Amino acid sequence: MLAPIRADAKNLGISETDRDQLYDYFIRRIRSNLHIVLCMSPVGDSFRIRCRMFPSLVNCCTINWFSEWPTEALLSVAVTLMSKIQLNKVTPEAMAEVSVFVHESVTSMAARYYEEMRRRFYTTPSSYLELINLYGTMLKEQRDKILQGKARIQNGLSKLLETNEVVKQMRIELKGLEPILVQKSQAVEDLMVRLAEDQTEADIVRRNVTVEEAAAKEKAIETQAIAEDAQKDLALALPALEAAVKSLDQLNKEDINELRQFQKPPELVRTVMESVCILFGAKPDWNTSRLLLSDAGFLKKLYDFNKDNISENTLKKLKVYIDNPKFNAKSVEKVSLACKSICLWVRAIDGYAKIFKTVEPKRNRYLTAEAELNQVMETLRGKQEQLNEVEMKIAALQTQFTNVTKEKTDLEDSLELIAARLNRAGRLTKALASEQTRWGETIQRFDEEMQNIIGDVFIGAACIAYFGVFTSDYRQELVEQWSTKCVEHGLPCTPGFNLISLADPFEVRVWNANGLPRDNTSTENAILATRGRRWPLMIDPQDQANRWIKQNEGDRSLKVMKFNDGNFMRTLENCIRLGHPCLLEEVKETLEPALEPVLLKQIFYQNGRAMIRLGDSNVDYDSNFRLYMTTKMANPHYLPEVCIKVTIINFTVTSSGLEDQLLSDVVSLERPDLESQRAALVSQINADKNMLVSLETKILKLLFAAEGNILDDEELIETLNNSKKTSTEIVKRVAQAEVTEKSISVARERYRPVASRGSVLYFVVAQLAELDPMYQYSLKYFSQVFNQCISLTEKTGELEERLKILRRETTLATYTNISRGLFEKDKLIFSFMLCCDVLKSKDVIAEAEWGFFLRGAAGVESGRTRKPGAAYWLTAQQWENLCDLENSFQIFDGITLSALENVVRIHIGGFKVNLFERSDDDEEANFIKPTDNWDKKLSKFQKIILVKCVAQEKLIAAVTEFVRHELGQKFVESPAADLNEIFKDINKSTTLIFVLSVGSDPMGGFYRFASEQEMLERVSSISLGQGQGPIAEKMIWKATETGDWVFLQNCHLASSWLPKLETIVKQISDNPDPVADSFRLYLSSMPTSTFPVSILQESVKITNEPPKGLRANVRRALVEMEKEFFEANMLGDPWRRIVFGICFFHAVIQERKKFGPLGWNIRYEFNDSDRECCLLNLDMFCQNGIIPWDALEYITGQITYGGRITDNWDQRCLTTILKIFFSPPTLSVTHKYSPSGLYYAPVLPTVVEFVEYVDRLPIMDEPEIFGMHNNATITFQRQESTTFLNALLSAQPKQAGGSAATASDEIAYELAEEIESKLPEKLDLDKSSEYLFLPDERGRTASLTIFIQQEIERFNKLLAVIKDSLVQLKKGIRGLVVMSEDLEKMYQAFLNNQVPDLWKPKSYGSLKSLASWYKDFQLRFNFIRGWQTKPVPPSSYWLSGFFFQQGFLTAVLQTYARRHNLPIDQLKFHFFMVPVVKEEMMELDPRLESAIELPEEGVLIHGLFMEAARWDMDEMTLADSLPGEMNPLLPITHFLPSMDPLQTVNVYTTPLYKTSVRQGTLSTTGHSTNFIAPIQLPSLNHPEDYWILKGTALLSQLTD
Repeated sequence: MLAPIRADAKNLGISETDRDQLYDYFIRRIRSNLHIVLCMSPVGDSFRIRCRMFPSLVNCCTINWFSEWPTEALLSVAVTLMSKIQLNKVTPEAMAEVSVFVHESVTSMAARYYEEMRRRFYTTPSSYLELINLYGTMLKEQRDKILQGKARIQNGLSKLLETNEVVKQMRIELKGLEPILVQKSQAVEDLMVRLAEDQTEADIVRRNVTVEEAAAKEKAIETQAIAEDAQKDLALALPALEAAVKSLDQLNKEDINELRQFQKPPELVRTVMESVCILFGAKPDWNTSRLLLSDAGFLKKLYDFNKDNISENTLKKLKVYIDNPKFNAKSVEKVSLACKSICLWVRAIDGYAKIFKTVEPKRNRYLTAEAELNQVMETLRGKQEQLNEVEMKIAALQTQFTNVTKEKTDLEDSLELIAARLNRAGRLTKALASEQTRWGETIQRFDEEMQNIIGDVFIGAACIAYFGVFTSDYRQELVEQWSTKCVEHGLPCTPGFNLISLADPFEVRVWNANGLPRDNTSTENAILATRGRRWPLMIDPQDQANRWIKQNEGDRSLKVMKFNDGNFMRTLENCIRLGHPCLLEEVKETLEPALEPVLLKQIFYQNGRAMIRLGDSNVDYDSNFRLYMTTKMANPHYLPEVCIKVTIINFTVTSSGLEDQLLSDVVSLERPDLESQRAALVSQINADKNMLVSLETKILKLLFAAEGNILDDEELIETLNNSKKTSTEIVKRVAQAEVTEKSISVARERYRPVASRGSVLYFVVAQLAELDPMYQYSLKYFSQVFNQCISLTEKTGELEERLKILRRETTLATYTNISRGLFEKDKLIFSFMLCCDVLKSKDVIAEAEWGFFLRGAAGVESGRTRKPGAAYWLTAQQWENLCDLENSFQIFDGITLSALENVVRIHIGGFKVNLFERSDDDEEANFIKPTDNWDKKLSKFQKIILVKCVAQEKLIAAVTEFVRHELGQKFVESPAADLNEIFKDINKSTTLIFVLSVGSDPMGGFYRFASEQEMLERVSSISLGQGQGPIAEKMIWKATETGDWVFLQNCHLASSWLPKLETIVKQISDNPDPVADSFRLYLSSMPTSTFPVSILQESVKITNEPPKGLRANVRRALVEMEKEFFEANMLGDPWRRIVFGICFFHAVIQERKKFGPLGWNIRYEFNDSDRECCLLNLDMFCQNGIIPWDALEYITGQITYGGRITDNWDQRCLTTILKIFFSPPTLSVTHKYSPSGLYYAPVLPTVVEFVEYVDRLPIMDEPEIFGMHNNATITFQRQESTTFLNALLSAQPKQAGGSAATASDEIAYELAEEIESKLPEKLDLDKSSEYLFLPDERGRTASLTIFIQQEIERFNKLLAVIKDSLVQLKKGIRGLVVMSEDLEKMYQAFLNNQVPDLWKPKSYGSLKSLASWYKDFQLRFNFIRGWQTKPVPPSSYWLSGFFFQQGFLTAVLQTYARRHNLPIDQLKFHFFMVPVVKEEMMELDPRLESAIELPEEGVLIHGLFMEAARWDMDEMTLADSLPGEMNPLLPITHFLPSMDPLQTVNVYTTPLYKTSVRQGTLSTTGHSTNFIAPIQLPSLNHPEDYWILKGTALLSQLTD
């Protein structure tokens, strides 16, 4: 680290040996030269969280905010880039203008897309650059494609036109050649006559020559025989002679000189040389021999010796030597090697000469014969020359004849060729006549495409770059906007441009064959996936893209994987290296960083090889590699950093596409012959059309490759003709097939209503996922349910009746199968959505009506009139709703007038309601006549809208009856969750999921079912949690082998292991063969977003919670009860009535929860096990036939059910309810559960009859069975209706609002300023009134003074927090300080009109909205200030205005105890009502204050509200609430401390709570921290139980 800087440091005078100085210099240099750039996206929470976690990011960094590019920047960049592209006559400036418009239009459309569909999409400069780059690439490709196509067809067309010209020329030539052919034919005939005459003369000469040749041949044979005989004899001597001559080759000059040097040669040498002298005719002595040897040509003489002319005398002389026994090669060799060769030569010459003497006569004879032969041959040559002359003459004639004949033949060939060419031309012209016309049109079309290519390709590039994430409606709108803009700026484009026009029809047919739906949106998606420069990321909740890709790329070794696969990187690396396609499934909202180089295609070249950096290694990059990504998330939120790396494609199934798929399913089940015939036809048509394309390509290719005159290529013409014949046959076949297909389609279309219904049903099912993450069902699962229903539905002969049955049964099957996996609160929503979507598909419900029902009116405030003050029966909101209704729909004209003048009767099936009723004490009520006009005029859904507008509490009842009337009774009832039936729908690869609610436990019922199936001993169960995953995995794999059942409980507690579970389930599903058939997997889980989507979508689901409603609850209890247990007890009828009473009691305490705090202070999760335990206790205690009521009541009320109770007031309520259903009086035949007598325990012998009685009870529970007032039902119904509407709205696409709202920052800032400007000054203790600090006789400060001091301190602390937080929030909004997490939450709270969490620790308990809370705060502050500063105490105290109300009451008791010297712990409040109602206001009413008489002891309290009761001022007692009056004020109450015991008769002890939510933290007193004190109120007309059942209580403040 220090070594590289030593030289620089030395130059600066720093010592090289001082390491500390060197290090300091290094650090300074780093600080001055190192620049770090951090790039972070502000979208989402990550940036804000990082800034809060790491303050140095703000404090130590220079922040540069790169906002959206301005139009000028976009324009400048586009002009620069477009100038590099060949744009024909279009200017770069015009292209830049349109590019900017496209980018900005997508940006605004993305914002609207979020507003309407709640789907996020981001455009960035990278997207803009991608558009321009993609356009350049696509324009070049499309231009080349058009030019190549045009050239190909132009070539074919030109060949046809050239052929036509050639044909014209050939016809002219044919006329000129015919006379010449006649002349040539005559010349050939003349030559043939002359040739015949000369041929006769030549034949005579040839015969003579032939005789001579025969004689010569015979003589030659004889001569040859003589020569051969002589030659045969010579052949005997010639080998020896040749060997001797060859031996002479071994002699050289030195050998000869050696012999010559002998003075006295050895005898054999002399003998040999003497023999040589004899042969040469010399004297045979040594001297002569030496002379011979001295001759330089001695050896040559030996070679050239005349061996044929040796005399007889010589041979005789030589014989003496030859006969010498030593004269042989071996002997001579011993003496001289040179003489050996000469010896051999001499002996060979001697032998040859002897033989030659024998051969010579034969040779002479041969010579004589040869001479005779030569003479014969000479004669023969003369004859042959004569013959040759004749033949040359004939040959000349023959040549002349051949030439003339050739000329004639050539003429004939020419005529034949021309005729053949004309024939072929006719065939070619006939074969390609239609092509010639069509090709001309195609070229014209190409020319048009070339004219429009600039605009068309630009719009296509914009589609690929931008609109993949949008649904079809948005896409169409964008394309229309872009097309209009192109025309405005002079960019030529095709009117009504469609992206599909850029696709190859052949390729589209292949896609369709591989499973791509045939609708336009799916085809567009496939184009986006295959033509984009960026890899596609497909939003694919229905798995359609997945299936298409797997089939389309299956033959290319497609690899399928997920991010959590262990070998993910290895598989990806292999795919990149080998060029295999790769499918990445179940992608979440973030992508793995390791994919970055692949997504950005960061390819580089190294040594000529394409490489990419993957992880820490370089990988060879194959250009055939393709990456596909899919996600099952229906609405993922991809941040900009993801959007710029991939092409996001919305592959969500479309209505038309799904309808076609389901139509195929329906027809294949109903008319399999029809569907199989259609499938075969479609396959044949596709194959034939593809063949037509191939044939045309082949024809054009042959024409293009043809050289010279194509009319001479018989094979080409034949191939073209055959291709055309095939093409014609195919065209006819396609036409016939299309006619047949149309007839089949007509037959298929008759089943479309069923498919259309299925499509409607699926989209309703798909919307359920917005309600709860567990409500997810795949298209595959839905199709199975849909198809199974069709298969099992009864058959009928009449088609229309059959279709009606199918529509009804598929709807019911969908509702039954899906609703058993829904919670009770969502089942009515589901059935209502089903009903409305079915009616919308029939155009019974208009979209405008549906939108008004969901969201109300938009932008019609100006049309509202002011509500008449006398119309007290209408609230302001109801009046506004009616005005909106009247302004929005013509059919509602006059509804506001009817609301003022009439009572409107409405009925929907069995639902009836009178709208706009007056109160009973209204004198005009008797003169108002009800009208049925609106009931007759409006449709049922329009009546629903009217009920929603003016009687929202009746909405649920109206909707229930609406669904029942339109779809049937079964659609408003919960289907029985029978495990025996559900078991039929699952198998070894289909999981059953129990969706749990709080307190539910399905294990009891599951074990009973396992026992019935004789599988109880083979059930393996485990509750998941930390460390249980591996155990569960082993359990599953073992069970797959043994065929056992596995139940994994509480899957939501093992969210980290759920991906592994998903992998296991997928492995079982993909490869079910090794799995035992009896294996089953059961899961249970609370609703959680971490549950694997793939398991949810493919599994059967069942919720485990009490049914909704008394009737359903009691019915399920009876149905699940064993028949013998209910009917066979010795107690008989009393037993059945008691058991029925327990079931009813259980249902009542369950259903009381729907009333909220009126039902129970705390929402207890009573479950079926409580009822079962209670029944078991009952059975155990009644074994002897005696009913021990005291024990049973105590165990049931205090232990079985009471054990769950943690609030004393709830315990009092439970005991009171129990007496109605489970006590000795209940055994009386006349005992009724409700005052009306509608609910009671019937006297019946069997459980089936009890179930029948329960089925006759009302669907909607009457409030009397709970002891509730109708107002409680109204409260519940309004709350239920609000919940229903909110849930219904959340499942629908969100509609855009009217005008754009003010920016959130401005709203929060203005609200903060407004609150700050109205904040009061802090309370100053120094300004307190003197009387507060007057001591008593013992010098003690008054207890109330201590209390108010504490309250002032609390208010000041709250005020300080409010002021400080408002200041900080404003600074944070302006960017002066970092928005802390608390300020961020405060900011959101302001936008949501909520009290910030930052204030709550210092604040008092409240449920009010921010606006109401602040108003209430001002009232409280004003009250405390008044008490503190006024010279006299308040006439009555506003108990609600205190932080610590219990402290105030304690101070009052302490004041009384001090005054009378009494023990405070023995004092109790007695309560007396003052007939004055006082409400706290900023300015008190003097007249009201003067009417209040101050008590001598105790205090007066005002401002308390009553719930579930009212105060009767006439009788001064508690009374039932008036209809619609929810929280009347309690009169001023005198709280009087006393030692006397409290009254117990004609009083109701009511709890007083701080807020309407009575639940709070349980304190050591056994009461909730929300509880203030019990207050006794006179109840002269009703017993205390009456008010207990109603849940009557007092509240110190209301919610809003």
